[in-house]
Parts: sequence; structure tokens; C-alpha cells
Amino acid sequence: MLRSIKTQLTISFFVVMLPIVLFLYGNNLYAKHVVRDKVSETYRNTLDIFVHQTDETMNIISEYLNKLTVLDDNVGQLMSYPYNSDNYILTKVRIQNTLNRDVDFYNLIDTIVIYNKYDMMLSTDKIGQYTKIESMFSENIERMIGDGIDADQGKWKIWSDPRVSGGDFLVNFVKAPTEELYVGAMIKLTDILDLLSIQWNDGDIGEGAIYGPDGRRLGPHKDEAQASLSYEDIHTGDAPYKFINDKESGKRYMILNRSSESANMTTSILVPESYMLQGLPYFQKATYFIMFGILLLFAMYMFFIRHTLFKPLQMLILGMKKISLGILEIRLQTTKTVEFVFLANTFNNMAEQIKSLRIGMYEEQLRTQKIELKQLQAQINPHFYMNSLNIIYNFAALKDTNSVKKMALHLGDYFRFIMKGNRDLISLEEELKHIRNYIEIQKFRYPDLLQCNDQIEDWMKGVMIPALSLQPFVENSIIHGFVNHKRPFSISIRGALAFENSGRYLQLTVEDDGSGFPDDVLRRLRQGESLPQSESSRLGIQNVVQRLKLRYDMSSVDFANASADGGAIVRLKLPLDSNLELHKGE
Repeated sequence: MLRSIKTQLTISFFVVMLPIVLFLYGNNLYAKHVVRDKVSETYRNTLDIFVHQTDETMNIISEYLNKLTVLDDNVGQLMSYPYNSDNYILTKVRIQNTLNRDVDFYNLIDTIVIYNKYDMMLSTDKIGQYTKIESMFSENIERMIGDGIDADQGKWKIWSDPRVSGGDFLVNFVKAPTEELYVGAMIKLTDILDLLSIQWNDGDIGEGAIYGPDGRRLGPHKDEAQASLSYEDIHTGDAPYKFINDKESGKRYMILNRSSESANMTTSILVPESYMLQGLPYFQKATYFIMFGILLLFAMYMFFIRHTLFKPLQMLILGMKKISLGILEIRLQTTKTVEFVFLANTFNNMAEQIKSLRIGMYEEQLRTQKIELKQLQAQINPHFYMNSLNIIYNFAALKDTNSVKKMALHLGDYFRFIMKGNRDLISLEEELKHIRNYIEIQKFRYPDLLQCNDQIEDWMKGVMIPALSLQPFVENSIIHGFVNHKRPFSISIRGALAFENSGRYLQLTVEDDGSGFPDDVLRRLRQGESLPQSESSRLGIQNVVQRLKLRYDMSSVDFANASADGGAIVRLKLPLDSNLELHKGE
């Protein structure tokens, strides 16, 4: 297949066009990669600025809490007065005024709380949420303070409570240097998310979210894309960014993360790839159209080549195959291409000449076969001459005139058959009569020892067969099988109808009870090899086999021994076709 013109043209086309397609595809990928890197760098810088500003704000608030415990006189004096004393209450009022003032000053602070083991005071910018926030702190403040002391000092802790708007919030507590007094602040995650959403809207630009250390998303889930993603999807590891596919929407997003230094949380932004590459789809579509155009051009090119080159070549190859199979009537139709018109005309002339030559050669071969058949038949005739003359001479010497008469009659019938042997076909009955004359002549040499029986149905006797098809095998049996002249020797001839390959065959069997074929001779006969010079007396067998092959395509001659002790068997299988017609009469 690799050597065919069609394959080579196809490969050559792809060798030329494939680099162009690969260049366009690679250029497209490179453009995407450059845009992603540049966009991710810009967005990462923006995210870093946001996280850094948020950390700075939380650090400022933490510094404010430290100053409140150290520098504020009222906070420092509160625990020096007895609980619920007038001075304690007046100091508490002054502290509450300070808290109310400061909670509005630090816009990110939601609640400021001061706690000791006897009392708790707080201020929040959400007046309507005061009762809920107070009850939440009353139930959890000791655990908040304990967790803060056990954990890293200065780090804001993440807490969750349904009484706080949004559920999640950050808290940080600072202990007064000399008293069991704690000052803390609460920042709601919704406030940070509101600032994040100013830069990262829920539209085409991107989406923002904050995750805790356990991978849980903090705050309300407003963004549908990030709501369907797990922490494993969001986590980028050491990479500056990564791309993921949303399983529900099927959209592709770029993920960028930045961890806070002031709290155990991670800010994540999700940027749709379609927004990043909004200028590239036109170039991508142009690239795809170019590649599609190349494929269309290849299809048109192949159609043109097929019509002008491949189809005429296939017709030429098909015509040559049919010529090689002997179908000489095939002729090619000419096309409009000058070269193939010349090839078609040349092929048609060549086929016509081959047909004429084949007919002449066939007729010459038939004449040659007829001559060869007559030569082979002539080779069989001299085998019996000398023996017959010796027998007549011996009977004459013994003055046995009756035997000489009988011998002369049988010998006359024998030679009369030989004189008619130039005919192509004779009936099976004539062949059997000729064999009986031969056996009767041989009985003069071996009286009371030879016996020949035939089991042939009447309809078979009318079948036409080549002359001297059976007699040479009977003669071979007597010459080579009848080695012990002291015991009787019998020959049987049987006929049967056989069916093979949807055809009818006449099977004739010649079998004797003599010594059988020697192993070497049997092997050579089965393989169709010529016999050595010492076996020249078996010339008649090979002549019969060769004559049958020249006349019939489906004939066969099989040789075998009846047993290990001897007994030669010869089976002739002749097709019952028009060449083996029933004998209508001489």
C-alpha cells in the first residue's frame, strides 16, 4: 500500500500541509498562553494588593486593641474600682462612649467588646443586631478568649454563629497587662466580601470567595460558580494559577489564591477564561476556518486526482488482472486525458492480439496433444509382440495345432483391437474384451494359474473411455505381481459411480493378489516421478497416467497395496462429462 500512487500523493500532501496546520495550531496555543500569563499576573497583583490592604486593616485594628488596653486610662482604671461602685459605673460609661466612637471610626470593625469576669460591655455599628451579638458573645466569649490564648497571639480567629449576619466572622482579643481584662473586636466576613466584590463582581470579570483553613467556604455563597467547586478544585498549591472546568455550567475558569498573614484564611478569585480571551476567539475562529479550508482543499484535490488519475489507473489495473485470468474480452474506455487515451488504446490492441495468439496456440496445442496421444499409444503396442511369437513358436514345435489355432484367433482379435487403437475413445466393453483376449493368450503360458474377473454394471459398459486405459495395468499385474508361478494368480476389475465436488465420476479398480508394488516404485508412482531404467517394463502405466492427464483435467490414478503382504490396487477416476458419453453402438 505504501508504494501505491494514491498513498504517496496523500502522504506528500500532508507532509506539505501538516507543518502549516501545526504552526497555526501552535501559534494559537502560544497566544492563549501569553494572554493567560499576562492576565494572571495583572489579576494576581490586584489580589495581592487587596489581601495586603485587608491584612493592614486587621493589623491596625489589632494595634488599636493593644493601645486601648495599655494607653486608655479608663480601661486601665476600671478593674481598680469595686464592681458596681459609682466609680466603676462612671468609668464604664466613659469606656462605652469611647467604644461607640471608635466602632464608627474603623469602618471594618463590626463590634468592639471589653470583658472581665464580672462584666462585659460592647459596641456595634449594627444597632438592630445588638441583642443577638450580645447573646452570642455572652455564650462564647470565654472560649474565644481561651482559643486565642492557646493559638498564635495576634492572629484573627475564624468563628461561626447563625446570630451574626453571614454566619462567619473574625475575632481577636488582647489581654490587659496587669488585670484580667480583655479587649476584643469582631469583623464580619460579609464586610470583607463586600470590599472584594467591588473589584470582582459576579459578572464577566470574575468571582471572589474566602476559604478557611479546613477548606470550608466562608460567608454567604452568592457566586454560583464557586459554590459548585470544592476546596481541592480551588487549591493551586505552589502554582501561581490553574484552570478548572465547572462540572455544572461547563465553563472554564482560572483560579488565583492568596493567603492572609493576619488570619487563617485564603482569598480566592475565579476568572472566566472567556473574559480573559475575549479578543482571541476571532483569531481562533480564523485559525479553525483556515484548517477547515485546508481539509476542504484536500478533499477537492483528492476528488480531482481520483477522477483524472486514480480511476483510470484502477480500470487499467482491473483490465490487466482480468487479462491475467484469461478474460480476453475486456476492453478499456478512453478518457479525456491524452496519456490515458494512449494507454487505453494500446491496452485494447494488446488484448486483441493476445486473444488471437491464444486461439492459435490453443489450436496448435490440440494438434500437438493428438500427435502425442498417438505416439504414447504406439509405445504400448510392441510390449506384447515378442512373447506372443514365442508362444506360437513353442506350440508349433510341440505340433499342438489346436493351441496354435486358438492362439492365432485370440492374437488376431488382439491385433485387430490394436489396429483400431488409433481411435480417441472406445467403449468400456471393448476394453474388457481386449483384456480377455490378452488373458487368454497369457493362459497359454500359465495354464490353470491365471484368472480374471470383472464386476461391471451393464450401463457402465457403454461408457466411452480412452483406448488401452485398463489393459496396461492388467499386463503390469501379470509381469510384476505374478512372481510365484506355482500358485494361482487372480485379477479383478470393478466399476463404481462416485460423486465428488458436485461432479459424477466413473471409478475403475484393477486389483490382484500378487506381490504388490515395491515401496520405492509405489512412492514414485504416487508422486508422479519417472521410474528408473530398471523399471522400463512399467512404461505402460506411466503412459496411461500421462494420456489421462492430457485428455481430462479432473481425472486421477491412485496406486496402493492391499496389505503389507502384497496385492496391487490401481484406481482410475474418470469424469462422467461429455467426453465420457455412453456408447451408442460401433
